[in-house]
Amino acid sequence: LFFGAGAVLAATGERDMEHLGGLMRRMPLTAFTFLTGCMAISALPPLNGFVSEWLTFQAILLSPDVPSWGIKLIVPAVGAMLALSAALAAACFVKAFGVTFLGRARTPAALAAQDADPASLAAMFAFAALCLVAGIFPGFVIDGLAPVVQGLVGTRMPPQSVIASLSIIPVAESRSSYNGLLVFAFITISTLAVVEVIHRFASRAARRSPAWDCGFPDPSPATQYTADSFAQPIRRVFGEVVFLARERVDMPVPGDARPARLTVTLRDPLWDVIYAPVSGAVWFAAEKLSYLQFLTIRQFLSLVFAVLVGLLFVLMLVMLIWS
Repeated sequence: LFFGAGAVLAATGERDMEHLGGLMRRMPLTAFTFLTGCMAISALPPLNGFVSEWLTFQAILLSPDVPSWGIKLIVPAVGAMLALSAALAAACFVKAFGVTFLGRARTPAALAAQDADPASLAAMFAFAALCLVAGIFPGFVIDGLAPVVQGLVGTRMPPQSVIASLSIIPVAESRSSYNGLLVFAFITISTLAVVEVIHRFASRAARRSPAWDCGFPDPSPATQYTADSFAQPIRRVFGEVVFLARERVDMPVPGDARPARLTVTLRDPLWDVIYAPVSGAVWFAAEKLSYLQFLTIRQFLSLVFAVLVGLLFVLMLVMLIWS
């Protein structure tokens, strides 16, 4: 996803999705790898994101066996939040891919975009292939990470790569199991079967009719679905509580030639509580210490010497306390 975003930025020079669109025609290979990343991070099978989320839900389903009542009460809430975050992630990346790669180009920069260079495409395809391989054969990845997990939490999952039919069994086969290869085969065969049925029974007669324009006959790309309009329903559900979102509509009266305007203001409470004080403190310290850049060489060397002496004093004090 990061490589795909970088390829789009390098090809168009645009960071705003509202200035893109239609890039699938101009950058088909980048679009394919970006779509693979979107599917993986949205936890869709048979990619690696689905396996990781499936294992997380398996751990949540085992929470009744935990002796601590506090964890028993917290884990279901965590599971609900995980499900909500998965749904929001899917909506987010549907918006990202749809607005960026589908539709028509909204700007000349998007219309003139070209696919990335071969080296960049090779890197993106390599990561896309890793997402697929890790989703089809997750047991090998789990066993490869087992020593790290053992060192961090003191335990690990049972060996998975030795299980027959390349399935993964987190606890016991009677509880649950997952076979990525079987899921991949099912999805592939089902897709090919649907394509074959459509091609076999669909009419080959060419029919021409006006394209559905959603009630907007203006052929301008500006009438397309935008990122803001896609996110508006979600913003109205969560934005007023989470981001204190406010919308202001300025609709001219009939006969007024002024354009209508929709103004949206967002305020992040976490930024106000956590990041803004830290940013303010850093800015305050930077302003107060800015005079250091105007010191003479003698003053600067004296300051460095004083700091070294202070550090040595602190080190000696710590050693005395420990001894």
